[in-house]
Amino acid sequence: MITLLHGDNITSSRNVLTSLKSQGVNREIRQLDGNGLDVTMLTQALESSGLFGTEVLIVIENLLSKSKKNEKSIDELIDILAKNEKTAQVILWEGKEITPAVIKRLGSRVDARLHKTPKVIFQLLDGLQPRNGVSLLPLLQKTLQTDAAELFFSMLVKRIRQLMMLKDNVALEGLQGWQAGRLTSQSKSFTMDRLLIMEKRLLEIDISIKTGTSPFPLAQQLELFFVDL
Repeated sequence: MITLLHGDNITSSRNVLTSLKSQGVNREIRQLDGNGLDVTMLTQALESSGLFGTEVLIVIENLLSKSKKNEKSIDELIDILAKNEKTAQVILWEGKEITPAVIKRLGSRVDARLHKTPKVIFQLLDGLQPRNGVSLLPLLQKTLQTDAAELFFSMLVKRIRQLMMLKDNVALEGLQGWQAGRLTSQSKSFTMDRLLIMEKRLLEIDISIKTGTSPFPLAQQLELFFVDL
């Protein structure tokens, strides 16, 4: 059976991957890098038995990304997986959403699990403005109810740093034109000093959570951060 974990909610899909890998006893896990995987390597991994007859779980990351390998190579690897779907135990992990057409080619037994970032997180990030934090609290509390505190925190740090780069006239790579335009407009609402203060506060929160020195959980600290915004 093939299990596909995909989507931009990497925190969620990674947690599921860790859980799936920890299931079962006396199981051999073969971890493969999809970027460097070829037909021979995949065939050997699928056909060779585990030591002492143990069950084999094959975990392949970033196999289906077309940015780093040609389509012909990907097609060959997909065909091999599809032919072995009934006998092999395979987990595919992708850090982006895979199209239904590609999923269909993996075979009828594929268990595709999409992990998407909740839309409310993007609404929160786009709503960041000075003195606007209190009005965003209902959206924040809705986000925290979905157990997405860690994901939102990491995306919040990234957004603040993107705004800082734009204030410093540093171009952001890998963004669509509309995304760059929206971030540029948002950056104009902040001074660099204000962004630096916000980044410092987020760093303090991160340290306090990792060291266990804060009496408040991450969700509550995020609420206080927005109140002070």
